[in-house]
Amino acid sequence: MQLLSAVSFKDKAGRVWNVPGGAKVDGASIPSALWTFAGSPFVGNYRRASVIHDHYCDLRTERAEDVHRMFRDAMEADGVTNPERYSKYLAVRAYTAFTGACGAPANELNELSTDVPVAGFDTSDELIATLESFTLEESLGTSVQGRVDEVLSIAEIDNPVTYATLTEFRRVPTAENYQRLEDAVRIEAPTEEEIEALALLANATVPEGSIELPDR
Repeated sequence: MQLLSAVSFKDKAGRVWNVPGGAKVDGASIPSALWTFAGSPFVGNYRRASVIHDHYCDLRTERAEDVHRMFRDAMEADGVTNPERYSKYLAVRAYTAFTGACGAPANELNELSTDVPVAGFDTSDELIATLESFTLEESLGTSVQGRVDEVLSIAEIDNPVTYATLTEFRRVPTAENYQRLEDAVRIEAPTEEEIEALALLANATVPEGSIELPDR
């Protein structure tokens, strides 16, 4: 799609994200699994947010996590309900980490290892050590379900189903796995702060290269 005129969005922090007229976007930063439930990036109720998200993912001039949070805020500005926008936000973060469609993601383990508390689970030394073990070569071949069970036994996660389904979508971003994720978000209703923490935890559970992912 090519924009006939410029479009912009001001996020919650007051930053303006500009896309010039004539820019071309192809929706590559949006997992096709979402299209089944909300329309393609060009017709869904998150259309305007996806256009700006796609543009900045293509540019690769901004941190991926900032681009994703802009997408989350833009969906809110367009009236997308919390369960839907949170599940789409989580899916896009997981999907672009899987595909590299928005540049290199942040080091989630480093963010979880700081002294700043996160919402929704306990970032204990045991949890950080467990997540670090997932990055080691000897962890190759361990199942995602085994990792999830181990993390759940340590972290006292307030939204365990959302975490488990997000991690599975991170592994296999299918329409079925997205539907499970959206259902979990709708039922458990995590807060925005908890959503942020779950996104970090899921990607730290399945960091790039730590297991054999399906073909992209």
